[in-house]
Amino acid sequence: MFLRNGVCLSSEEQIWEAFLKYPRVMSASEDKIAKTMEFLVNTMGIQPSVIAKPGVVFRRSLEKHIVPRGLFVQDLISNGIAIEFTFSSLFDISDEYFLNRFVYRFKDKAPELLKLYKQKVDAAAGGKYKTQKIHWTFW
Repeated sequence: MFLRNGVCLSSEEQIWEAFLKYPRVMSASEDKIAKTMEFLVNTMGIQPSVIAKPGVVFRRSLEKHIVPRGLFVQDLISNGIAIEFTFSSLFDISDEYFLNRFVYRFKDKAPELLKLYKQKVDAAAGGKYKTQKIHWTFW
């Protein structure tokens, strides 16, 4: 395991796997990789091996993309809305597809979801987000 400021960055083998599959991972700065891993591992409770395999998450903006989506889906799960998704399907899709799949799809069950998602986007942009660790299961 590689540690940076107490953040587990995964095993060397997983880092190489991510690099070989997605060479652009290495174009991300060490700071961006560390902050992304810190949020996903320490805040969201996702296993490093799940993050390292697709590697696509390091191409995305932490503030505009990763944090709002992560916090939003965490709220869905915490509120008992059952959804099935893969790690890549959460973070490696367009904004339009994300909204259709995770927000508009549940508007009958929870009409306030679009407002909630916008709150997550605003909170992430300001660096002010709160979350609770939940058990993530990816299919």
